[in-house]
Amino acid sequence: MIFTVKEVLEITGGRLLAGSEKTTISRAVIDSREAREGDLFFPLAGEKTDGHHYILDALERGAAGALAENWALEHFKDSVFPEGKTVVVVEDSLRCLQELARYHRNRFNIHLVAVTGSNGKTTTKDFIAAVLAQRYHVLKTEGNLNNHIGLPLMLLRLTAEHQAVVLEMGMSGYGEIALLASLSRPTAGVITNIGEAHLEMLGSRENIARAKGELLEFMGPDDPVYLNVDDLSLRLMGERFNGRVFFYGFAEKAHLRALKYWPSEPGYCFEALLPGGGSETFWIPLPGQHNVYNALAATAVGNGLGLTGREIRAGLAAAEFSGMRMERTLTNGGYWIINDAYNASPTSVKSVLNFLEEWSGPKKKIAVLGDMLELGKDSQELHLEVGRYVQAKGIDFLVTVGEQARFIARGAVQAGFPRELVFCCPDVEEAVSCLDVLLEKEAVLLIKGSRGMRLERIAESLIGQYNG
Repeated sequence: MIFTVKEVLEITGGRLLAGSEKTTISRAVIDSREAREGDLFFPLAGEKTDGHHYILDALERGAAGALAENWALEHFKDSVFPEGKTVVVVEDSLRCLQELARYHRNRFNIHLVAVTGSNGKTTTKDFIAAVLAQRYHVLKTEGNLNNHIGLPLMLLRLTAEHQAVVLEMGMSGYGEIALLASLSRPTAGVITNIGEAHLEMLGSRENIARAKGELLEFMGPDDPVYLNVDDLSLRLMGERFNGRVFFYGFAEKAHLRALKYWPSEPGYCFEALLPGGGSETFWIPLPGQHNVYNALAATAVGNGLGLTGREIRAGLAAAEFSGMRMERTLTNGGYWIINDAYNASPTSVKSVLNFLEEWSGPKKKIAVLGDMLELGKDSQELHLEVGRYVQAKGIDFLVTVGEQARFIARGAVQAGFPRELVFCCPDVEEAVSCLDVLLEKEAVLLIKGSRGMRLERIAESLIGQYNG
């Protein structure tokens, strides 16, 4: 991004407290420790502290300027800002970040794909970006910059060199997808599925679908929306939508239909029937049917933008992903660890249990499952349901971590899973001690839980123990 302070004043309605309107801003930052020459520091309120405490630090570290909200001026009445630095007074620094991002996005006539959904949106985003990168210079969401703060920061990274953007959109309640879509103005949208994530805030799958569906309200009449046809909520959403809908999935109604899939180490192959007729076979570097769905979404987007089958194949095969997503490690102890600890919901846990059963074959299978958070009033029943699913998947040992995960154990035992093969652990440390006894050569260990449980520490401990 390139702004003059004069433009910042005009866009935000702020007033100049110090410095010059001619100062040039090249980057937005919200962490004073990352400030460097040319940056504009946005002092946002956090859970533990407020960014206004770090305005001087950001300027001293090299930032060209900073915003400051009116209420905070009293704290700076005796302060001397570093010479040549600019300070702009505004009512709301977060709102200013968002408005600058909106303004900056509107400078570009560019392909912008928005990706949301209850599960798989990060992997789908990575697949789409890799496919489009075969033809375009792509900007994609980094890390967890997918909310009302992170998405504006991503938009402000747009430069004239970019030809396509792929943005992940997260949410926890109504209005959040609408805000993100209004800022980014997508030219294409993808909704991966409607699951149980955010039940605590929204109460039902129908309400989650309504919140995710806010994306469609910001699509133009010629902007395609790509929906998973095998998800009933999305199929109904697409049938009611008056704009351009493109279905992908395994059902016959899909415009892009997967015909079959099979393991091809270290990933999966799938055959798809393309919209124009004829079938193509694609390989992806991640295992599991759920990742076939993610790749189908990317294939659909690439096809919609006119990429060839060869380009789509190359992009899918070259995709790179964020950590803790189906990471498989063969330890020096001779057993496998599948680390899928980035997050968890009932739907995603069932998906990886399916993969564990399919991929492990006759090997001993150990499932380490942690609390699934933010499930609201149905949390206990949903944990019990996952436990019942465990019983049907040929698991040899079940280890749970956390208070809610005890209901997974209870559901498994109620469904007939041997009680003596279930171990309920209050924390990661006890789970590691338990696994030290259970693990043996050629066993396969699956680790899955909500982000707040930080179950990746189990993988780190075990890998370090044998590979360190």
